[in-house]
Amino acid sequence: MSIGGISNSNLDNMIHQYGLTASAGNGVKSLGYDSNTSISQMDQASFLDYFERAKGTRTDLADIEALSREYSTGKPGASNLQDAFLKYDVITHVGNTNISETAWFRNDFPFEKFFDKGATADCLNNWKPTGPNPPQSDPSVQRGLSSIGFGKMVVNIPESLQEKMDADENYAQEIMKKIQKWKEDYDKWDNATAISLGMNVADNQFSKRYILNLDEEGNVKQYAVIGGGGHITGPSEEEQRQFEEAQRIKRKKQEEQEIENKERNRKAAEEKQRLEAEYRRASIETALIYDQLF
Repeated sequence: MSIGGISNSNLDNMIHQYGLTASAGNGVKSLGYDSNTSISQMDQASFLDYFERAKGTRTDLADIEALSREYSTGKPGASNLQDAFLKYDVITHVGNTNISETAWFRNDFPFEKFFDKGATADCLNNWKPTGPNPPQSDPSVQRGLSSIGFGKMVVNIPESLQEKMDADENYAQEIMKKIQKWKEDYDKWDNATAISLGMNVADNQFSKRYILNLDEEGNVKQYAVIGGGGHITGPSEEEQRQFEEAQRIKRKKQEEQEIENKERNRKAAEEKQRLEAEYRRASIETALIYDQLF
């Protein structure tokens, strides 16, 4: 059976190559490792092209953007995660989350344990599988996913990052904005994929539960997104390649723009110094002439 051009026989390869899985029953996971190279903001042209091929209208893109933004918006000036994500019950764990990529991409990795408010950030650091990777249709896998309630979000925060946020509210606000932007960008991409597969986008958005592991700078280094469905949630290999290429181009443009801005600022500072020096010299010359005349 093939859904959206991806056959079930290719599913295990997709899990490890593209951070994507499918559901069979009550749960579906979208997994990722190192958000800086896998999920970020598409440049506008690439996102429009991807979405228009998926659905065919720009009106729907605006709806997806609005929905994704709505679920990633909180109180203005939010400096904590609960205020930053008002639509979710946010559970935070402070500590060192250090989970290998091999463990993170296992279907039987017990993500549900992070949703226990009594858990710790490092509670699964030493988890090891006991056998072959089971399919997502495995009853034990589905029981774990099904135990996670809707509207939940877990964020694991390194101690050093939490200390910096506690000491500086403005810094905490910037970190909240960074996480909100990551989630909005992820949801745009995921919701565009959902609509291309004929899914109800509102239902898809509502069903998602998130685990975000942050690094010491507040970037999302690992994530897991759990939702209801029974549908493949990922793009094709070609769409994934285009997605990553768009991100690479965007990063390069940003770096070039930063260099250009620094050079412009340097020249402006030099010009200001030159004009000030000329003004001082002219003022001195004027004063000397005045003394000679009078």
